[in-house]
Amino acid sequence: MSRFDVWVQDSLTKVFRDSPKPENAIKDVVLDAVRNEYEAAQIVVHPLEDVERLEVRVTSLRHESDEFAITRVYPRFVGYVPVKRNTPDTPPEELVRKAPGMFPDPLLEEETVRVKKGENQPVWLTVYVPKDAAPGTYHGEVLIRADGDETRVKTCLRVHDVILPDERNLKLSNFLSPHNISKFHGVKLWSEDFWRLLRAYARNMAEHRQSSIITPILELTRIYKGDDGLEFDFRLLDRWINLFKEEGVIGTVEGGYLAGRPPRTVEGWWTVPEFLSRRYRVFNKDGSLAYVQEPVKVSSPVFEEFISQFMPALQAHLDELGVLDSYVQHLADEPIDANAESYKHMAGLVRKYAPKIRIIEASTCKQLVDYIDVLVPLLDDYDKNMSFYEERKRRGNEVWFYTCLAPTGRYPNRLIDYSLVKVRILHWINFKYGLVGYLHWGYNYWTEKPFEDVENEPSHPFPLPPGDPFIVYPGKSGPLDSIRFEALRDGVEDYELLRLLAERKGLDEAIGLCSLAVKTITDYVRSSGELLSIRLRLINELESLG
Repeated sequence: MSRFDVWVQDSLTKVFRDSPKPENAIKDVVLDAVRNEYEAAQIVVHPLEDVERLEVRVTSLRHESDEFAITRVYPRFVGYVPVKRNTPDTPPEELVRKAPGMFPDPLLEEETVRVKKGENQPVWLTVYVPKDAAPGTYHGEVLIRADGDETRVKTCLRVHDVILPDERNLKLSNFLSPHNISKFHGVKLWSEDFWRLLRAYARNMAEHRQSSIITPILELTRIYKGDDGLEFDFRLLDRWINLFKEEGVIGTVEGGYLAGRPPRTVEGWWTVPEFLSRRYRVFNKDGSLAYVQEPVKVSSPVFEEFISQFMPALQAHLDELGVLDSYVQHLADEPIDANAESYKHMAGLVRKYAPKIRIIEASTCKQLVDYIDVLVPLLDDYDKNMSFYEERKRRGNEVWFYTCLAPTGRYPNRLIDYSLVKVRILHWINFKYGLVGYLHWGYNYWTEKPFEDVENEPSHPFPLPPGDPFIVYPGKSGPLDSIRFEALRDGVEDYELLRLLAERKGLDEAIGLCSLAVKTITDYVRSSGELLSIRLRLINELESLG
């Protein structure tokens, strides 16, 4: 008698430790993929007694002709993290499970794990199909061994004669914290060890089709006190941009904030009427510190004096570097009506001294739309004010959307206690409504113990929805993926396939197919099987077009 049971689950279903085996459970992995994309499935191991050493091995996938092989096939164990409280304002039917409890999320780097009797252990099986893979059916095996007892799971991959474009047409931005890379990996910020680690994070972003990178321009600029004013050394900025470009991330460079609110410990910090400039250091020519410019109100002559020198120098340098057209500048995060006048003043200064630089902001403040070039409203704000934003598109604005703590409820979001369908469907929404970008503030804003706490990010005075601060975990030598980040990539790949269908068959046809999955922003398919069926129809439609 085997010491464990095994079944196969799709990549959009969250498997809990006590999830029952489905009545119609399948035993073999069957995947459909196009060339140049990632595709995944889960193999669920259910031990009938305690297992001290569970390990998984895979073979390459051989083409039916036996002349070709796909070698990038790799398994990872799904890990579990505690969710103490569910996302606020979310009815039970919109949650995958009621908290508290252990929820699946990180993909672990351990090659073996211990598993208790009766507790499921999913294995996340990922396949990358090269661009030059021959269409057809591929076969392989997954070997599962538990304390010497073993079983084999057959794998069948159908590669369709469609190539996912290399181009990143969707502008995808998850904010990176360089300070957290430094802190959690124990390396000095901007040291050579830091830059080596940063490359691993950039590669991870590129593998998930991220195409925009938040860039801390003030930290990456060495500012000197010159004879006739300030002088700027942009060599670190160049290194940052080139590193992400080399790893395949750069499509858009997002300049980090020039100003912000006071600390959250200050009463009324959110509704403060005037933004404060960011702190920066100025050095003497010999490298010694001349002074530290502490935050001042953006209406201060001190702020304009700095902007009048920094922004023209930055604009000229970006132009020389050849990235000015793909550069956008953040001024202050999420401005609201209470501080709109302060934001307008800042925008006026940036446009005065660097008129070629476009301004981007995550904001729902309608009185600022003439001061922002790339509008990034919350998804629910776009939903409720769709005609307003469609008019802004006609006037020349680029429109993205963002999620963070909100929206919740029936709206999709990338939170741990939400289904993976809610994550993947975000980018079908991008396509259907012509929203060309997606932004989220939390790529790696980890809590103090990210595997034990997914809610209490240190800079926030209140708990956040589970998983809101980050979508990767710190590993030994770089980031560890989450199943949410895998689902997000799948959604971006779907977006590119829908875009490809629009190019070949017309936008109306592509939107019609997309609408099978997304009727409205709160009325979309909820079952993994239904969404995957629509995706397969999309692939078959593309394949039939040749």
